[in-house]
Amino acid sequence: MKYGICLIATAALRMHPDHKSEMVSQLLFGETFFIHESITNWHHVECNHDHYRGWIAKNQAKTIDEGSFENLEQSTKYFAGDRLGNIQDAVNKTAFLISGGSTLIFSHDKMIIGDNELTYTGNIIKPENASVQDVPVFARKFLHTPYLWGGRSSFGLDCSGFAQVVFRMAGLSLPRDASIQANHGEPVHLLEESAPGDLVFFDDTEEMINHVGILLGEGLVIHAHGIVRIDKIDHHGIFNTETGKYSHPLRLIKRIHK
Repeated sequence: MKYGICLIATAALRMHPDHKSEMVSQLLFGETFFIHESITNWHHVECNHDHYRGWIAKNQAKTIDEGSFENLEQSTKYFAGDRLGNIQDAVNKTAFLISGGSTLIFSHDKMIIGDNELTYTGNIIKPENASVQDVPVFARKFLHTPYLWGGRSSFGLDCSGFAQVVFRMAGLSLPRDASIQANHGEPVHLLEESAPGDLVFFDDTEEMINHVGILLGEGLVIHAHGIVRIDKIDHHGIFNTETGKYSHPLRLIKRIHK
């Protein structure tokens, strides 16, 4: 088995080994992965934290040996807590922005990964100090982020990528896709029994789960639809005040526990 880590802001995971192929997800800075197959300029990888698979361009991946991978897995992990934070590479004398929810792996206030010596400037979240009660606060950090199919970052994200990253910041694991996320957690039977931080799922005309949002309380939901936005919600679903119509019919509510 071969291993790798994402050391750029985002790396696209594609359905096929082709830059024209659909982006199905993204790796964020600091996320590790298994390499199952390599061809020409591509690796077929499996994300370590959610087991999602796709093809990543070799020039966007840093390969690491098994020992380095095990050391990273045993290290304490934190998360970038600002919508955007700054990474500086002392060795290569470069700097770049990373998204909220990116993984930070520190050793004596620095991240030393192979020949990279990195420092982070920004708010740091310690998952052991976070809880589901923090989910609405983290979610609001992404307000007005543009929708991007397959996206998981402040530069663009889709509805399930948004939910996954926000819950990850709170130390809670979710699968990648809304239809699978809907299988997790404890059912909440009525909207009146819900709490801020609960997940709400919506279906299409064929009753297939195709959308997810996060409840904020007081009849409000935050979700990625065009942009990350806050809308009203009732037992019928999401009500868009701009159009005066319901945009997503409510299917179920789930509560995620640590």
